[in-house]
Amino acid sequence: MTVYECLFVHGPEWAPVPGASFDVKGTYCLHTLENDAVTAFHHAGQQEISSHPCYQNFGLESYIGAPLRRGDKFFGTLNFSDRAPRQAPFSNKEFEFVAFLARWLGNELKLHTERRELRQQRGLLSAMIDAVPEAVVFADLNRRVALVNPAVEKLFGYASDQLLGRQTAVLYGTLEGYEQAGKEKFDPQISNKRGEFEVSCRKSDGSTFDGVVSMAKVETDCGEALGFLAVIRDVSEQRAFEHAKDQLIATVSHDIKNPLTALCGALEILAAGEAGLDDSKQKMLRLALRNAQRIDEMVTDILDVEQLRAEEPSGFAARPLAPLLDQAIATLTPYAKEHGVFLALKPSDAPNRTLRLHEGRVERLISNLLTNAIKASEKGGTVELGLTRTGLGFYVKDEGAGLPLNIQNALFERFARGGSYRVQEGHGLGMSIVKAIIDQHLGDITFQTAEGKGTTFFVNFPAPDPAE
Repeated sequence: MTVYECLFVHGPEWAPVPGASFDVKGTYCLHTLENDAVTAFHHAGQQEISSHPCYQNFGLESYIGAPLRRGDKFFGTLNFSDRAPRQAPFSNKEFEFVAFLARWLGNELKLHTERRELRQQRGLLSAMIDAVPEAVVFADLNRRVALVNPAVEKLFGYASDQLLGRQTAVLYGTLEGYEQAGKEKFDPQISNKRGEFEVSCRKSDGSTFDGVVSMAKVETDCGEALGFLAVIRDVSEQRAFEHAKDQLIATVSHDIKNPLTALCGALEILAAGEAGLDDSKQKMLRLALRNAQRIDEMVTDILDVEQLRAEEPSGFAARPLAPLLDQAIATLTPYAKEHGVFLALKPSDAPNRTLRLHEGRVERLISNLLTNAIKASEKGGTVELGLTRTGLGFYVKDEGAGLPLNIQNALFERFARGGSYRVQEGHGLGMSIVKAIIDQHLGDITFQTAEGKGTTFFVNFPAPDPAE
């Protein structure tokens, strides 16, 4: 049964009250809905409708109704009825008037629903923004503050009513920084939809801090620009901590390097005359030398990481990549044989592009990836090296156990290692060096790995500028 419910009623005492419901088959409105048009009866008792349940039960002689839509969906009907018959049929103007009222009321119903949904969305959006722990600022196209969350007061020291309507310049460390950001980030005509940038920020007390701003251009679903939403984080303490940590690592490593070099040298001299020692002493001497050399290598890598994280070195030049792959194969083939692994350079039809490379650094990059691949391989396995299809990079593929899930996200961080990974003789700095070299070249590195099926690393460099 389809239920017909009266939502609004105006009429005499015999009229149904709001909330009354009927089977729609017992109402004249069934015909209105079926016709999907204004439907009327001026004297039901003398028309074909006289046997209708509505006439039999309620004695409604006259009726005119129109279908009511909320948007593109049926909502119900708008109708007028009376127990008294009319002297003449409803006129065309009366039909048009009822149709007009139904359209108007349908639009009002749609607007009411949209307003309610809008209030719900605004409430949800407000709760989401307030829950964000970082400072959130929405500015209009003229860069006037239109919305802030509570975290703004905590970070900048301004209450929301002190910022609303003001230019966002009040949040910048310098006017120059504000103007520069306007040109590069907040021009509605040229701005990308999202991005991240660093800026000096100013608090209400005049102090400044290093901020990272994640911004997004706000648009309607029709593409109309509304303004910009920015999420601001204070990274001053993080940077100070990272700097102090890096300085400590570099200082300690440098201070260890000189005495360690002397120790390795002394052990090597002793090892040269080990024939006069018994077997147990020879074994202890070789173990001490091997461990000293490993510590020396680790300290060297730490210093290399610090150097690579510094400014871009000189030595970049336009050169082909392919000869560096050939050289890496020739250099590391003996090392691969020691591990029982076959090292293969795959022929390629890729164009031998000339790229802007630092030869020494790229050699170190290829060597680190190949060495790791060799260590990760079982005896009898193959490590493959080759150019990518575009000629803008290279790949290294091994047949090892694959990268453990627990180190994949932190693979390029310093000292990252996996306990179940076959490569356990390293100290977790090799991939950090790889990433630093790639960053200096403005390139990128990705990998594909699967348990028991090996790992393939892909390194790509930027395409050369045609103007160069």
